Amino acid sequence: MKNIVAPFAALVTALSVSVSALAPLERNLAYRSPSLSLSNGDGLGHDIEHIGAQIRKRAYDDYVTSKVEGKARRNNAKGKTEADFLVEKYDGDYGSDGRDAYKGKVSFPYGVAAGDPYPDSAILWTHPVPEDANTTLPVCLRYQTSRSESDWSKANLVDDSYAWTTSEVDYSFKVETSGLQPKTQYYYRFFSCHDNSVVSPVGSFKSIPDYNDDEVDSLKLAVFSCSNLPFGYFNAYRAAAARKNADYFVHVGDYIYEARGDGQKVAGENTYGDGRALNRVPEPDHEIDKDLQALHGSVAFFGIWDDHEVADNSYNHGTADGNNTDTGAVRGVRFTERKLAAVKAYYEWMPIRQVDTTDSLRIWRSFRYGKLADLFLLDTRNFDRDLTDVYWNTDAVAAISNDTDRSLMGGKQEQWLYSGLVNSESRGATWKIVAQQIIVNWQNYGTPSFMYNYDAWQGYRANRRRFFDTIVNNNVDNTVILAGDSHANWVYDTVPEDRLNTTAYDPTTGEGSIAVEFAGTAVSSPSSYGANLTQEKYLKRAQDLVTVNRNLQWAEGGTRGYFEIEFSKDECNAQFYGYINNTNPNAPEQLIAQFNVKKGANQLTRPINYGITPSSGALQSQAVDYSKQKWNGTAFVAQN
Repeated sequence: MKNIVAPFAALVTALSVSVSALAPLERNLAYRSPSLSLSNGDGLGHDIEHIGAQIRKRAYDDYVTSKVEGKARRNNAKGKTEADFLVEKYDGDYGSDGRDAYKGKVSFPYGVAAGDPYPDSAILWTHPVPEDANTTLPVCLRYQTSRSESDWSKANLVDDSYAWTTSEVDYSFKVETSGLQPKTQYYYRFFSCHDNSVVSPVGSFKSIPDYNDDEVDSLKLAVFSCSNLPFGYFNAYRAAAARKNADYFVHVGDYIYEARGDGQKVAGENTYGDGRALNRVPEPDHEIDKDLQALHGSVAFFGIWDDHEVADNSYNHGTADGNNTDTGAVRGVRFTERKLAAVKAYYEWMPIRQVDTTDSLRIWRSFRYGKLADLFLLDTRNFDRDLTDVYWNTDAVAAISNDTDRSLMGGKQEQWLYSGLVNSESRGATWKIVAQQIIVNWQNYGTPSFMYNYDAWQGYRANRRRFFDTIVNNNVDNTVILAGDSHANWVYDTVPEDRLNTTAYDPTTGEGSIAVEFAGTAVSSPSSYGANLTQEKYLKRAQDLVTVNRNLQWAEGGTRGYFEIEFSKDECNAQFYGYINNTNPNAPEQLIAQFNVKKGANQLTRPINYGITPSSGALQSQAVDYSKQKWNGTAFVAQN
């Protein structure tokens, strides 16, 4: 890995590797999954030059390079591209050297997606399905990026190229489109190199501003987590796509769940829900959910994984149900093998950038959105997380939760984050957006059987202090933390431990807060408060939580949904949307609560939710009468 504590600008450059000069096979980044280093012996990437020699032999690279590309250069004045010549020659006789390609029709049942945009490029993804289900032949796809949604003439095309995909990557197709202009809306599509009668859906995305653009005045994100197919419909995705308000969407993990969804308990396997009643039982050959397709096709994606992309409560050496011992194998597969397979699948199927690193499990990365914001995407689950709570060891993890050598994300990632935050402040970025999986602030659940969640940052208190110390000691202003995982909504003034239960933090005014945290509920996973409770019981649970968490300003657990958040030069505004019953695909959406943060305040603006009673959940300011209460170090209690 390149110098992890290098200046922020150098990191951005180091992580961006152009593939425009690569041969048509290497243009498909699925072969370079998950690292831009094709293969380092870990079995993840495909070594095209050696292990993958047979892939190259079947993909016409030599022919295309020597004849098609050469002819394109000689005839450039005629206005034809390399891709044009490939289409003209695709069905010709290529000789008897054993090379062949699929010449039938393909369809695009998985839709299209874009992600990780830069000012001059973005990642495009699709997954063609050959009409001949038995073929193993290579498929050539042409991809085009246009300034117009409906006019695909040369005048509007900014990128027109092609790449190959094969059965070795299950026909996943992932390319970097380039030649873009900053903060510009683009449209893209795919079709077979030899047959344009079947064209993919048209997707759209925006490129991000130049890194030092100080005229950018708005960034709108839609934030999602925990999308468990068997438990209900993905109404949240459909609504966000239809609203067309967000510039990008961020998924902070549990994008997919690893477990069975048919309600049938099988030895050695977890089951999360019974999706048979809704016909929502995951199978490998099912199409992706249509509501998720709609969102992916409408805006670019910034995504990171949580634990369920691998398995429940994952850490560096295991999960809640598996490890690397013989007895810890799941269906005969040890944890490391399972983790590598999950990571490989994630990178092949998701429109995210690979990084130029020898550490193939790295997903943490960052993006500059002009001078308005820096977005940090963390991995608090799989990269190098020390032992977590896997249910049977709760007391043991609680006992070591404050050990200074424990890390939630590994030393490399910690230093990268802290350096990035400091450099972000130094370069004059207004907002520092830290998108990650699990709730950062102190969480007291207030019940004897479950007081603290040691699978969140609470189990890594020294790591949390180092994070907070970086903010405080370097005067890093305007940090906004985004989280998911808990299947409930939480909005915090972010307060270090040594201020939390003292007069250094005032829950009435917010004085003493160093940042804010917005943690969203699940798209569909059931509430952590308990499933199928009455609204009265959900409200009572939320009221209990805000009275035992001094800096928790709003709690809500009765709805499934998401939130949208807009950053401007002067303030940040968040709107939380929810569904009471997401087993109904036509359930009405509710605007539940709204929050504001002023530039430089580092706390939620009062009155919370503009003084309005939220449609669900509880505000601390309404649940606690501060004039009649005092904080006893554990909860608000009536004054004598």
